[in-house]
Parts: sequence; structure tokens; C-alpha cells
Amino acid sequence: MNFDIIFFTILGLALLLFGANFLIKYIVILAKKINVSYFIIASCTVALGTTIPELATSLKAVLSKPPHPGIAVGNLLGSNIANILFIIGLVSIINPIKINFDKLLNTEIKINFFIIFFPTSIILFNLPNNLTFYLSIIMLVALIYFLYERIITEKEINKEREYVGEPLILIIFLIILSLIIIIVGSNYFINGSVKIAQHFNVSERIIGLSLVALGTSLPELITAIIAAIKKLQGIALGNVLGANAYNILGILGIVEIIEPSAILKNTGKIDILFLTISTILLATILMKKQNINRFHGLFFLASYILYIYVIYY
Repeated sequence: MNFDIIFFTILGLALLLFGANFLIKYIVILAKKINVSYFIIASCTVALGTTIPELATSLKAVLSKPPHPGIAVGNLLGSNIANILFIIGLVSIINPIKINFDKLLNTEIKINFFIIFFPTSIILFNLPNNLTFYLSIIMLVALIYFLYERIITEKEINKEREYVGEPLILIIFLIILSLIIIIVGSNYFINGSVKIAQHFNVSERIIGLSLVALGTSLPELITAIIAAIKKLQGIALGNVLGANAYNILGILGIVEIIEPSAILKNTGKIDILFLTISTILLATILMKKQNINRFHGLFFLASYILYIYVIYY
């Protein structure tokens, strides 16, 4: 095996860890500077940055000649399932996640309902192209509205400001720089991992199922793990919930607009089943205002392993 492949794979992982560490640091500073919670910063802004790999991969797939909408749809649905069952599962085992954003719960429940409704309604009712086009537009509008609702609700909760000396423009620049480092690192790590898998004659199907969805979720994964270790659970949960909304209501909607019937033609019932179950499980925990404890985490991880097993066999 070429030494360069191993080197750049390790470099990619190092950049991921380095970038995520700095990202968490400046998320905390930004949250204090503008007087909002870590959850809001993570779900509205950081999540947008960490979904760039999903966006780039999906757009490249549907805009290529010929297009590969199956890769785009599979990547987005698979990423959401991985975000909940794998990332939240792993993070809650490292450090149980406290649910402490009561007034935002209604917004998060509504977002989760739309995440389930969008692809599920298309599959169950076999919706034609003209309806899926308008439905995709509605989902994009809904995403913008929910982001607005999150911010407005947060402003009603937090009214005290903590003094932070760093200029706002510098904080934002360092957050963007951290995101760029994470994205570059994830690109190196994904490409290296794929080449290593190919070297050991792992099939493209297995590479796609095990590396593409998980690979494009690496920024969310690393950010969530670092946040969990630092006991900043609002960042870990906010990043995942925000990324899930961007993936389905935003990027999947764009994919469906560019490539009509992409969802209908490239979604398996097992994917819809696990997307629905995982989203409902998380929403149920949120509604009950329970902490996501280690038992939940183990159950989520076991469910993800079952999902991968069912896909393979």
C-alpha cells in the first residue's frame, strides 16, 4: 500500500480533531458574546458547516453526467440515521446528554415531524414529480421558518449578556476557519479510507454503505465527541438535530428539485423504516424531557448495527 495514502488518512484524522477542538472553543465564546445557548449556535450555524460534506457529495452525485441520485439520497438518509443512532448513541455513552431547552422542545418536535413526513409521504403515496417539486419547496421554506423560530424563542429566554473581550468578527472568522479545517480533514480521511478499503478488496457497495454516509457525518461525529468529552451536551445534541434538519428539509429537497423522483426511485422501505423509528425515538425522549442516558445510547448503537446488518444481508 502507498505510504502517502496512510499519511494523508492520518493527517485527515488529525485535522478533524484539531479543527473540532477549536470549533468547540469558539462556539462557547460566540454563544456568550451574543447571549444565546450552545444549542442554538450548534443547531443553526455549526450544523450548517458540518453538513457541507453531505451537500457537496449529494450535489456532485446529482449534477454529474450521468447523474447518480441513488448516492445522494442514500447518503442523506443514511447520514440522518447515523447521526441519531450512531453519533447520539456513542456520545450519550461517553457522557449522558441533558435535555435543558424546554421552550425549544415544540420547535424540535415539529422539525422531527417534517423530517419524517417529507420522504415518507413521497414513498407511501407514490407522489408524482410535480407534487414532489412543490413539496420540496415547502420543506425548504419550513427549514428557514424553523431556524427563525429557534432564534426568536432563544431571544425570549436569554436576556442577560456576559461580557466577552474578543471582537465578534474575529470569533466568527475563527469558527469559519475551524469548519474549513474540519471539512478538509474529513475529505482527506474519507478518500484515504476508501482507498485503504479498496486495497483490501472491499466491494464498492460495502464502501458506500459503511464509509459514504458515516464519512460525510465525520464533522458531526468529531464535533459531538469533543463536545461530550468537555460536557457541552447542548453542542453535541444541537449539532446533530441541526444537521438532520439541513440534510432532509434542505439538501434532500434540493436533490429532489434537481432530479425529480430521486427519493421515490432510490429509497428502500428499510431506510424509511429506520429513519422513522430513529427520529421518533429521539423525539419521544425530547417530549418526555428525559436525559439521553447510557442505556439509550447502547440501544441506539445496537439499532444502528442491526440496520447495517439488514442492509448488507
